[in-house]
Amino acid sequence: MKVFGDFEFDEQSTQLRRAGSPVPINGQCLDLLVLMLDRPGQVIAREEIRAALWPDSNVDYEHSLDVLVNRLRIALGDSGERPRYIQTVRKKGYRFVEEIKSTSNRHGMIAANNRARAIGRYVSVALLGALLALLFAHSRYQKFVPSPQAATPASHK
Repeated sequence: MKVFGDFEFDEQSTQLRRAGSPVPINGQCLDLLVLMLDRPGQVIAREEIRAALWPDSNVDYEHSLDVLVNRLRIALGDSGERPRYIQTVRKKGYRFVEEIKSTSNRHGMIAANNRARAIGRYVSVALLGALLALLFAHSRYQKFVPSPQAATPASHK
């Protein structure tokens, strides 16, 4: 989980929330946010963004990138004139300027631990049941299994 400003970004579900409510963001806008959150404070060159978001395209991406950055700013409530999150570095690229705090997904870890405990209980009960079944079978059907003494031939007199 990455927290910045009023936002939380869950990396596993790739969901952005503001004050607990989902923020509608998807596609390349989401990809751009992930790229920026992975490198806060660093200038990400326009060419690098193009390579990440339009790797196999030969079209002019300049206008598309401007529109994409503007859509991301709108989703974040940011502005190009007074940036809080995304700063334009003239003729170079963009920089994510807000401090990002990474937090562990505590709820996810608790749920994973609970699942592991439940599976452990089921495995333990299954093993105990199998052991009891073997003991029962051994005690009830021992008369059908020849003893080692009966298996040896009797000596001739």
